[in-house]
Amino acid sequence: MEKEILFFTVTGCDGFDCTLKNISENEGIGIYEFGLSWDLSNITQDSRFKFKWSIPMVGFMYRWTPDCKFERNTSMNWGKWCSSMISSSAPLNSFYDGNSVNHYTWALSECAKLVHYQSGVYEETGELECTFELPVKQYTNLNSASISVRIDRRSIPICEAVKSVSEWWSDDCGMTPAYVPQAAKESVYSFWYSYHQKLSAKTIEEECKRAKSLGFNVCIVDDGWQTDDSNKGYAYCGDWEAAVSKIPDMAAHVRAVHNIGLKYILWYSVPFMGPKAKKYNEFKDMTLCFQQGNNTAVLDPRYKKVRDYLISIYKTALIKWDLDGFKLDFIDEWRELDEGIPPYNPNMDIPVLYDAVDTFMTDVMCELKSIKPDIMLEFRQKYIGPNMRKYGNMFRVGDCPDDILSNRVGVLDLRMLMGNSAVHSDMLMWNKDETPEMSALQIISVIFGVLQYSQRLEEISEETLKMTKFWISFMREHKALLLDSTLMAYEPQLLYTWAKATKDNECITVVYTPDKCVKPDMTDIIYIVNGSESKRIIAEICAEYSAKTLNCLGEIVNEKTILTNGITEMAVPIGGMTVLNKI
Repeated sequence: MEKEILFFTVTGCDGFDCTLKNISENEGIGIYEFGLSWDLSNITQDSRFKFKWSIPMVGFMYRWTPDCKFERNTSMNWGKWCSSMISSSAPLNSFYDGNSVNHYTWALSECAKLVHYQSGVYEETGELECTFELPVKQYTNLNSASISVRIDRRSIPICEAVKSVSEWWSDDCGMTPAYVPQAAKESVYSFWYSYHQKLSAKTIEEECKRAKSLGFNVCIVDDGWQTDDSNKGYAYCGDWEAAVSKIPDMAAHVRAVHNIGLKYILWYSVPFMGPKAKKYNEFKDMTLCFQQGNNTAVLDPRYKKVRDYLISIYKTALIKWDLDGFKLDFIDEWRELDEGIPPYNPNMDIPVLYDAVDTFMTDVMCELKSIKPDIMLEFRQKYIGPNMRKYGNMFRVGDCPDDILSNRVGVLDLRMLMGNSAVHSDMLMWNKDETPEMSALQIISVIFGVLQYSQRLEEISEETLKMTKFWISFMREHKALLLDSTLMAYEPQLLYTWAKATKDNECITVVYTPDKCVKPDMTDIIYIVNGSESKRIIAEICAEYSAKTLNCLGEIVNEKTILTNGITEMAVPIGGMTVLNKI
């Protein structure tokens, strides 16, 4: 089957059909809904629908996708393919110019099932060729489906174009985001990089006291609480009982942390069932695969017994230990495998992996929220698509220890996509001998997200502690402006050179690149933060302001009046800022 429908070329196997069900075109946005049907007797492992269309590649040079990381180029039509599914990424491609203005953004309504897609240059014509493929095998026992393609041609900032896709998913496609409690937007102290698996109740409680004195209100206890083994890997995951040698009374320990004044979130590697777990033999035949590198099996959520077991683990922990949230890790291991996943059998109650993940995660959030309405669930890249926003309310940048660039790019990418969900940095860490100024740059790099911090507090200098306390205080004081207002992040093709947020006549502008001229909004109060290694800031200021300059410790180093109607240069220490008050 091959059909030309509008400007789309749709192909499929014999017995396949595609019809245009509905068109909505308004003010530069087109939504095209297609009905797909097929003959079940013709379905093979490779059966798929393929959509292809082209546009002139004029006026734009860059591409943004939810998991593009450092690759912002347009690529070739014979280059690598991307994939999205419920547990990985989202089907969205945005093409823009050097002024961060959208030219062409396309997205799909199917965010749960597996979709392969590609957008690349057709070198013979200089056109951009857009393609996506939808495997049919995943629609077990069904003979029809529908999918919508949304195309945005408006000349608007790319931030707004991506945000409007996110709103379409949540408002029109039924992927309503989970409630976000206020605690999900409080700075977090994490025990992963600072302690790894070398944990004890005493160690955690002592560090929580230090963290509280700096302004942290949430802690995450990571891998190691459930095992005496310190060889990494996940052989001992699956039973989820506290290692009594480390935490002899988990309920009393959590209560002690609560008394210090911190919320308590506990880590679980959701799909892993290691061979050292007591439950391993019971579940070893209900797995997708065994990962030799991680030394663990991956449970198969198509079995109701698997889903019920995991949910019972979290419910019991929540009730028995009075946790405030869960760091649910490795959900992205529930994916299509290169060698394929085990075939459906009658012991499974859900035939399709992605449907089973959806059912499981929906039930997890429902069950836990019924016990504690303000429960926090943390996910991380790559499982950051709109379906995941239905179940989680904290979305963290993927692991990038001591990597200021990955953390900055990750936070700003997620802020464009995640709406009002809490976007968290990866845990900050650095060498204990690093200077306060360079350490401050790490915090400033993620200032438009929720700070996660994982530095051993007893090992760092008094100056670095003072710097940390200053910036945590600033981020809390301006939380609504930093996290909840409209964020404009500029030049994503250069991995974001500067960004700003404005609300209630205040503007916070952060510059990440030396000698970049920034343009804050001329509000009554302007904070210009130096997130670069330069000792000056260049800004376009068109009013009279009093200026107060602070170093990275929050100490005032200069005060003066600025009267300008154009570009001005200001001396600002590395990791510091200038506060402008309109006269």
